[in-house]
Amino acid sequence: MEIATVTRLLRAAGVRWVRIEMADTHGIARSKSVPLDKFPLYGTLGINFYGGMLLQDASGWDIPLEERLPPPDYLLKPDLDTLVVLPYAPGEARVIGDLYRDDVPAPEDPRVVCRRIVDLYRAHGWTPRSGFEYEFYLLVAATREPVFRDKQICSTIRNNFDPAWRDELLEALEAHGIVVSTLSVENAPGQFEITFSPADGLTAADQAFSFRTTVKEVSRKHGYLAPFMTKPFIDQAASGTHLHHSLVDCRTGENLFADPAGEYGLSELAWHFLGGLFHHARALIAFFSPTPNDYKRYQPGLFAPTSICWGYDNRSAAFRIPADAHGAKARIENRLGGAAANPYIALAASLAAGWDGIQRRLRPPAPIQKDVGWLEGLPPLPRSLDEALDALEADRTLCELLGRPFVETYIAVKRWDTEKCRRHCPDYGTPEWLRRIDPYEWEEYGELI
Repeated sequence: MEIATVTRLLRAAGVRWVRIEMADTHGIARSKSVPLDKFPLYGTLGINFYGGMLLQDASGWDIPLEERLPPPDYLLKPDLDTLVVLPYAPGEARVIGDLYRDDVPAPEDPRVVCRRIVDLYRAHGWTPRSGFEYEFYLLVAATREPVFRDKQICSTIRNNFDPAWRDELLEALEAHGIVVSTLSVENAPGQFEITFSPADGLTAADQAFSFRTTVKEVSRKHGYLAPFMTKPFIDQAASGTHLHHSLVDCRTGENLFADPAGEYGLSELAWHFLGGLFHHARALIAFFSPTPNDYKRYQPGLFAPTSICWGYDNRSAAFRIPADAHGAKARIENRLGGAAANPYIALAASLAAGWDGIQRRLRPPAPIQKDVGWLEGLPPLPRSLDEALDALEADRTLCELLGRPFVETYIAVKRWDTEKCRRHCPDYGTPEWLRRIDPYEWEEYGELI
């Protein structure tokens, strides 16, 4: 559809402003709002965007570049397939874009990287089908306290404590094409989980990115905060991001991870994908646990993975084969992620690891069918962002698949993240640091992530 036609339809829908939006390195939504009359121009040519946007910390400050100037500005070019009229922001629409420089997609842009990895699969006739599951806390904005104080997992009364918030959120998510499956209270005061249907290719990450911003905006209208900071309270459960993977045949739609004759009903393709996740797990943590705060999540008994293993229907393992993962629902669950993970980066990295496993025909070792948090002798996952970044730098295959420009940008930003945290929190990295949530963590990660 031509941009002039799109603009005319937006005007008929009462739209006056269009947000042209992208995800920064942290997964934070950054945008410019343009009057509808200007949208045909910017929708065709793109809109100027600060060249250092991907080299900022989570609070919006440029990371130190020594004597170097920030890179030249980008053009943010809208992808009209993502255009949506926002029911919770009357008169506004939103469209996601890709960053360009010199008429070429910027290789350090997380969405560009994710699209490129998806295209690797599609070139072989496979479409990645991915499902995100998010946990988040809902807090009273004025006090930053949970909306209820008791821990009542799946309580009917708690699930529906504010029907107006629940209903507006459902309407808003449906506008983005997000098909909600369930809403329930999770394993901590004020913690929720919302699941939604999987989506194909880049759309899965677009929907996950939209989900996070939508939850925040709708919650703010109702007087709440909805942080996706992984560990907001030291004495309560962390919030995670679980990522479900399958591959479908581009032509027939058949689930290529399914094999009724295979072990646990999975095909060789699925086992090789899991082998890749297993092989690259230590490096993947740098993307799935992207802040210093995330590493306070890894405690025994809280279903957060502490070692590299997989299990059948084992929620304590890093990777899980769910009990119903057979036939059309055959899939692999990557449970590495904290809620702070950028969905474009998480999906790109997980798919890249699985791709390498398929290409090299890797297979995982035997499953673990016990709570792995209490077992010894398993290969450990990194226990700090510093250690995870070291593992990423050492994983040449994963770095090459994701692209050096992106990896170098990401590592530079995250190295500064650890250094900034160290400067604000003198006990950073000590046992004392791991036993508390510092006010700095709330300031840096609590609202926008």
